[in-house]
Order: sequence, then C-alpha cells, then structure tokens
Amino acid sequence: MEVKSNILLLFVAIILLSTGCIDDQCTRTITYTVQHPIELAPEEYRTPVVFEGPKNLSRQGKIYFYNDLLLINELYRGIHLFNNSNPTQPISLGFISIPGNVDMAIQNKILYADSYTDLLTISIDDILNPSLTNRSEDVFPHFGETSNGKIIVAYEHEIITEEVECNGAGRRGRAFETALDASSGWANNSNGSADVGVGGSLARFTIAGNHLYTVDNTDLHLFDLGYNGVPQAGNTISLGWGIETIFPYENKLFIGSQNGMEIYNIENPSMPFRLGGYGHFTSCDPVFVKDNYAYVTLRSGTTCNGSTINQLDLLDISNVTNPILLESFEMENPHGLSIDGDNLFLCEGEFGLKVFNIEDPEKLDRNRIEYLKSLHAVDAIAIPGESNVLMVIGNTGLQQYNYDNPKRLKLLSTIPVAN
Repeated sequence: MEVKSNILLLFVAIILLSTGCIDDQCTRTITYTVQHPIELAPEEYRTPVVFEGPKNLSRQGKIYFYNDLLLINELYRGIHLFNNSNPTQPISLGFISIPGNVDMAIQNKILYADSYTDLLTISIDDILNPSLTNRSEDVFPHFGETSNGKIIVAYEHEIITEEVECNGAGRRGRAFETALDASSGWANNSNGSADVGVGGSLARFTIAGNHLYTVDNTDLHLFDLGYNGVPQAGNTISLGWGIETIFPYENKLFIGSQNGMEIYNIENPSMPFRLGGYGHFTSCDPVFVKDNYAYVTLRSGTTCNGSTINQLDLLDISNVTNPILLESFEMENPHGLSIDGDNLFLCEGEFGLKVFNIEDPEKLDRNRIEYLKSLHAVDAIAIPGESNVLMVIGNTGLQQYNYDNPKRLKLLSTIPVAN
C-alpha cells in the first residue's frame, strides 16, 4: 500500500492554547488533521487472500464476535483471528491479509469484508484455512482518479499539533472525513438472520434478513446473501452526506450521520424505505437502540468537523416516524457504546469507560455505577450469557471484562497494540 507524500488538506483547526505577546511576538498552538490519499491501481490490491500465522496487533480497527471467534481489524491491512472460548486467555489463530480492509460481518461461517472498492466473500468453515470464494469488484466508491491511471481508494488521516505565529496559518487545510469507524450491534441476532455475529456500535456493515447492508459517506448499499452466500448487489439508496454508522433493530435500520439519525424499515429486506429521522448539530454520531429508546453519542474532535459538543442524546422512538429528544447528558468525549439489560457501557475515548444503570433512562446521569479512567476506549461489545463479557477496543488494544457485577468490572485479559 502506497501512501503518497502529496497531501489533500483539510481544515479543522482547533485553537488549544494561546500565549501572551512578548516583545511583539505571539504564538499559538493549533491542532488539525491532514488527509493523505492512498493511490493504487486495482491490480495492486486485488491480490490473493493470504492466511498468515499469529502476529502482533499494530494498529487497531474494528472488532467483531462470532460464536467463540474474536476478530480485530488491522486498519487497511486485514483481520486478526482469536479463539475466545476462554476470555481470560484468548488464543491467536492467525491473520487474514486483506489490503484495504476496514469492515466485516459474518453469517453462517462466511466472512464478508471490504477491500477498498471490492467486497470479499471468505469461507471460514475451516478457521485455520480461510478461503476466498468470491470477489465483487467496484461495489464501493473511490475518491477519484489520478493522472497516472491510479485511483484514490481511501485517505489516512494524520493529526498534527504545532505552534504557529498568531498571524500564521501553519499547514492547515479543509476537513475531509473518511470512513474508518466499526461493525454492527448485538441486535443482529434479533432481526431474523440465522447464525450472525456481532460487532460494535460504530458499524458500517451489518446483516439482517439474509441481506448485507453497508454504508459509505453518502449511500446505503444492499446485498442479497441468499445465493449460496454469494452477495448479489441490490439497490443503492442515497442518504445524504456524512453517514457514519448502521445499527439493526427489530426490522429497522438506525443510521447515524454527522447531522442526525435516519430510520429505515426493512420488513422487506430488499426494499428499505425511510420511516423518520432526527437532526442534531454536526458531530460524530454512533447510535445504539434498546426498547423504545435510541442512545446517540455526539462528540467533538478534528474528524467531526471541529464540533465542540460532547453529549449523549436520549430519544423516544416509540413513534419511529417522529423521534423525540427527551434528554441530553453532558459527557467528556463519547465514542461507541453497548447495552445489556439495564447496563449501558459508554466509551469516552481518552477519558476511559463509563457504566450507567438505565432502568430509568431519563435519569441516566444520576446513575453512573462504574468509571474506569485508566484505559482508552473507542468501542465496546457486551456479550450476555453465562460469561457476561464486555470487550473494549482502544488505541492501546483490546480489554475484556466480566460484568456480573457492573459496579465493579473485572479485567479478564488484554490484547495489546504493539507499536
């Protein structure tokens, strides 16, 4: 994978600190994001899927859980596989090398994974010998063509903090948000699909009604999986700009964007139609749904158009055609979230992990029952059952906790990021 030195700039400059002027000189510290285009010819990433031996996790991406199999994405490189039948001691099985991989979903021992513009179908019936059974080419958009015949398949973002003169601009430019955030939700198993895995709340892939649904920055893509598991492309539905996540719940799709939440009916899986929506200030926006409530996190950051909002919105969705905002709860920097029963697990980025009792959702702010400040938390998956395992991914790796007592989470194991 080649990352060019030429830079597509984006501006989301945030003034963090200003110093006083001394002897007519003044400096300030700014933070902004620079987008580096990844330019490739299709033959450079349309390579054989290779299963390698266990290797260290060096750049964490999304997480996914299927039966006793734990999957961790290595951003743009592939997927790490772990036997997680004993969460206190996950065993690394190996690494599936997939150029350009960000998202994944599993149904009936078939792994669906993106590879830049392509959708791969990989049999994991023999987990130690995954095999590519189909490649659907050019089903996902790219970002333009270059003069040398290559295409811009993605952007890698670099966050830069520097001091500039008060009248200087540094290297800042204009923001261009890319699709780097995570999988589906535990509600996958309640929507009529057999033998489906579960991911985090930052999903861009999800499976429901024997269909794979994916979102990019602007569109919803449908794939019928009824043809021996080989995806058959269906409709593409325009959703607008800034689409970020997708969450299935009770024959509906809840789609999070930087401007709000959209709700689509999928009782007929091949013909989704819009039911309603909810708008908010421009901000990063994962969604999780339970019963008649939607929990929407809004956070600030350089990849969220410079938003300064950090809150959890509680919506009444008893009438899905007209979601109503009930409460907004102030948070530090909320990312992904997961729910099991009356326990809401909220990732606060560098500020850690919070647990709330939501027996009365409108009093959530008065019922924080646990707060782990010592970890970086981006997304979580709560797996209910005898083990009650909570998986939390962040920039230091993946931690697993037992939440039999949600007021006192018990650390079971850690899979570190090895820089």
